[in-house]
Formats: sequence, structure tokens, C-alpha cells
Amino acid sequence: MRLQWKYSLVINLSVMAVLVAFYFFDSIRVRREMNALHALGAERGAELKKIAENTILHAVVTELETSKVFDADRLDRVLDRLKREHPDMQDVLNIHVSLDDTRIRSSLLTRKDTAEINLDAADLAQIETKGATIDTVEGQNATAIVIKYLVSLVTPKQIKPSEVVDETTLDSGRISLPLWKALVAQGIYVLDATVTIEEKGEQWRITNKKLGSLYTLRKETDTLWIQKTQSGYIQVLFDVPDIGKSIRYALLIHAALIMIVGALLVILINLTTNYLIMKPLERMTGIIQSAESGELASLRRTYSSDEIGKATYNLVRMLWQLRESHSKRIDALGQFAAGIAHEIRNPLNSIGMTAQHLKSVFSQQKVEPEDIEEAKELLDIVNQKIGELKQISEQFLTLNRPRKLNMEPVNFNALVEQVVLEFALMAEEAKVQIVKNYDTNLPNVTLDAGLMRQTLFNFLQNSIQAMPKGGSIYITTTLEQTESGRQAILDIRDTGIGIPEEIQEQIYDAYFTTKEASGGTGLGLAISHQIITAHQGKIEMKSKMGMGTAFKISLPFNRRQALEMH
Repeated sequence: MRLQWKYSLVINLSVMAVLVAFYFFDSIRVRREMNALHALGAERGAELKKIAENTILHAVVTELETSKVFDADRLDRVLDRLKREHPDMQDVLNIHVSLDDTRIRSSLLTRKDTAEINLDAADLAQIETKGATIDTVEGQNATAIVIKYLVSLVTPKQIKPSEVVDETTLDSGRISLPLWKALVAQGIYVLDATVTIEEKGEQWRITNKKLGSLYTLRKETDTLWIQKTQSGYIQVLFDVPDIGKSIRYALLIHAALIMIVGALLVILINLTTNYLIMKPLERMTGIIQSAESGELASLRRTYSSDEIGKATYNLVRMLWQLRESHSKRIDALGQFAAGIAHEIRNPLNSIGMTAQHLKSVFSQQKVEPEDIEEAKELLDIVNQKIGELKQISEQFLTLNRPRKLNMEPVNFNALVEQVVLEFALMAEEAKVQIVKNYDTNLPNVTLDAGLMRQTLFNFLQNSIQAMPKGGSIYITTTLEQTESGRQAILDIRDTGIGIPEEIQEQIYDAYFTTKEASGGTGLGLAISHQIITAHQGKIEMKSKMGMGTAFKISLPFNRRQALEMH
């Protein structure tokens, strides 16, 4: 998994898990607090409704029935006195009283003529069925209770005789014709009225919805009394500090929980970032520092499977490879230096011995003509050894400096045959049989014939030397079609002693040889490898101890002609 997706997945899942847990536990807490608030509100609402009905409603109705008139100023003073003197009025914030409609006529505090008690159809229906409405006041820690009052402000009228009373029709919500005529006689018109039982067989309420008139019909012995009743609404605002305190406490707890969740998310993201990114980067930095100080032995070889872990593993592997490559290069350099020293030691020894002999010759008091001839021979020896040193230096330069190629079309089969013929006598003496199989359809190959002859010479010489007890060499040329184009293939396989697996990677290193005792310099395969590489070809080798060695040389036909050896 890519690191960025893994990091995003871990962070997002962690954040979601924390938020889900926060929502779950906070919802449980909020549900409990809401239940507690509902219970507290219900309990408090019952108490406040009791105060509104028993204390405030009683005071308002008593005042109106006593004065027989709705005097707003007088009613205001009654409410103010009630607020100051009655112990149940401690939490009352304000009282509004209306008459016939919802417009406020009297108030505990300063009132406005345009103010109304906000009641919709649902509120009015609830007041009729339940006797009151209880609501919270938005933006305030207050509860508003609205109740309806009924009061008679006029003297009741007597209706006789009692025979006009038909209790059956009254209890069923209708007015009998005799009763209706008796009411008309008193100047009361209730044609579209509805009758509500207040006390069965004793008292009824007659409402004329069309005119908005309300009457109370009361039976005393055999006499009926009817009285016009006026109604209105009383709105009481109560302070509920406990609920407000509970709400503030709930908000404080919610804010604290949000801060805790935020802190947890910060810690979680920090730990995740530290574990997934910072620690691996610090580990990688430590690896680089260990590499700078050369302390690679303490590095681990296994790391996590994420991108940083893979990069760290590749870095460690690269450092180990560089270390091994450096060690191999140091070893190769040592062998290279030893090979150069070995090559120039013999000529230098010969030159040194010849110089000493020349010194002794010319140190005689009398130099004879024979001595001069001997000196000339000695100088010829010195000149020969100097030539050998020059050849050694040219071979050394060939390994380190490019040389121009003389590219021309060559019959490859003929070139191979020429080199094979040069080894006919040597192969016969070594009891080696050379088996040839040339592809007659092989076209000419563009190459440097001289350098390629030297290359083939080195391979055949090595094959013969690898079979001290005799054997066979199989030489095959073929034409091969590959993805990169046509190639001329030369296979040279012997039945010699083979090359040990542990040194197979070093056979192309300069001055690396396993034939020091027989005078090998270790330059043959190194130069051959460079010549084939310069021709943009390649060498493949397969060898097994006791079963011989096979070299496959591939030379492309379609290529950009190489002008220099690399």
C-alpha cells in the first residue's frame, strides 16, 4: 500500500472512530440530561401551574368580581402587591392580563397597548381542553403559563317560571324553545349558542359564538339565574434558574468534551505521524550516518513493507553492495598492481644485471675488442627488455585508454578458421581435438579483424591450457535473430577442468589469473572482453568444475559502428 494512502486511511479511520465514540457517549449523556431536564421541567411546570391557578388567577378573578369593572390601573396595583407580599411569587417575572381577546390590558411591569399574548389555534384548543399552556420563552430562562379566566361583571337576571327549564336538552348541549323564549324576554339572544355542562343539573355555560357572548345559567331550587360572563387570558412568566443552570452546565460539559476529543485527535495524529513517517526517517538518517562512519555491521536486513521501509531496505542493500563492490575493487586494484609489478620485475632484473655486467666490463684497465662486442650484445639485451617494458606499458594503457578501431566487413568464418589453424600444432601436442561447425550462410560482419583475431586467440589458448590431459574444443558459428536484430554467434566450448564458481565474476578483471606458475599475466580475457564490448557485442560464460567451460560471443550486424574501445 502506498504510504500516502496508508497514512490517510489510518488518520481518517482514527478520526472517524474517535468522532463516532464521542457522538455515542455524548448522545447518551445528552439524552440523560434531556430526560432530567424534562422531568425537572414537568415537575416545575406543575408547581408553576398550581401557583398561576391558585394564587394569580384567584387574585385577578376576585378583583374583577369585586370591582365589577376591568380597571387596568387598579389591577396593576393588585398584581404588584401580590408580587411583593405573596411567598409563591418569588420567581414571577411578569404577569399579563387580557380581556375578551389576547390584547394585553394589564401587566405587572410596564405594558404596551399594542402588545398581545401570542396564542395560536393550537394554544387556544389546549387551553380549552387542559386549562393552560406551558411554553419556554426563547432567549430567556423563563417559562410562560397561559390560563383562561371567566368573570361576571353584571348582575344576574332571574328567569321564571322554572317550567321553561328542560335539563334533558341542556345536558345534551341544546336549548329548548321555551327557554329560548324566556331568554329573549330578558333581552338575551342565543340562537346559535352551544351549551356546556359545568355542574350536571345545576349549572351550564351558554356560548354565542356568532356574537362572542358568554353566559352562565345557574339553577337554584326552582329559579334560573343567567348572568353574562366575560373572559380573558392571564400570562405568567416564571424564572426557572435551575433549568438555565442545567443548560449552561450541559454546554460547559459539551465544550470540555470537544476540547478533550480535539486533544485526543492531536495526540493520535502526532503518534501516527511519528510512527509512520518520523521514526522511519530518523532510522534512515541513522543508517546514512552509520554508512558515513563505516559501521554497517549493526544495520538490520529486514524492514517494514511500506514505502519508507522499502526505501530503507534498498538503501541498506545499496550500501552493502557498495561496500562489497568497493572491497572487490580494492582487491582487484591490489591484483592489478601485483600483476604490473610481476610483469616489469623480470625485465628490470635483466636490465639491472646487464648494467652491472657492463659496469664490470668497462671497469677494466684495458678494454679488449672482445669486450666491446660483448658490451654490444649486452646493450642489445637491454634494448630487448626495454621493448618488453614498452609492450607492457602499452597493454596497461589499453586497459585504461580508448583506442581506435579499424572497422571493415570481414568473413567471420574465415577469420575463425585462420586462428584455429594457428593452434593446429599446439593442439596436436596437447592431445586436443578441435571440432568445427561453421554456418555457411553467415554474412560478413563489420569488425576490426586484428583485434578480433587477438580475442579469438586468447579464448582458444585458454581452452587448450584448461585441458592438460587432452580433450576437445567445439567451435560453432551461427546466425541468430533476436529482438534487437540479427547477430553473429560464436560458441567456444571445451571439456577442460572448468572455472570455480567463486571466481567466475573475476575472470575479466585485469591481472587476475590462476596460472601464475605457468607465467600467466591475467590480461588476455580482460583485453578480449574490452574488444568485444567495443564492438557492441557481449560475452556469456557457463562453466562447471570437471565439466568444462563454454563461451558465447555475440556480435550484432545492425549497429552504429564503434570508433573507439571503451
